[in-house]
Amino acid sequence: MNEEPLNKKPDEGNKSTSSAPASSDDSRVRAESRVKKILTGFESAFLYMVGKTEEKRSGTGDLGTDLAHQRTDLAIDRSFLAAERTLMGWIRTSLSMISFGFTLGKLGQVLHDVEVKGIFRPDHMISIERISYFLVILGTVALFGACVQHWRRVHELYTMGLHRQISITFIVALLLVLVGMFAFTGLVLAL
Repeated sequence: MNEEPLNKKPDEGNKSTSSAPASSDDSRVRAESRVKKILTGFESAFLYMVGKTEEKRSGTGDLGTDLAHQRTDLAIDRSFLAAERTLMGWIRTSLSMISFGFTLGKLGQVLHDVEVKGIFRPDHMISIERISYFLVILGTVALFGACVQHWRRVHELYTMGLHRQISITFIVALLLVLVGMFAFTGLVLAL
């Protein structure tokens, strides 16, 4: 049984194939193969550039090793940012203590007779100035301790491969430690 394809017209099956349709099919196939070659060339050039960049950094050509190095670098960066956020939290807490202590100290200087009963010994009175000194000292010491902790953690990360960079948070924390010292000095000199 002689079956014709469904998409051909009945009279096309009887005619011999002319050279025009065959050449248009051939040119279309050639054009598609040229586009594929061009795209393959772009892809290989891109992969070559990416591969060369990774080889310079890690010294290996293995994709799995390079990705592992990249993930390790990103984990170190995340650890650095976590240390920065922790120091920022300590800055907020310490700044609150220092400013509240300084405010209480100045308020205590205006109101000379304000005293607070002791918790453990009700007959013992604690002055507002003592509480303000305590808060300023506590905030300053806590921030200084947080600076030391941050500095140690960042140096551990440097030994793990973190790129050296300036920590603005650390600089601000050190300046606030100085502000805490000045606030305490201002409260003591006002006596």
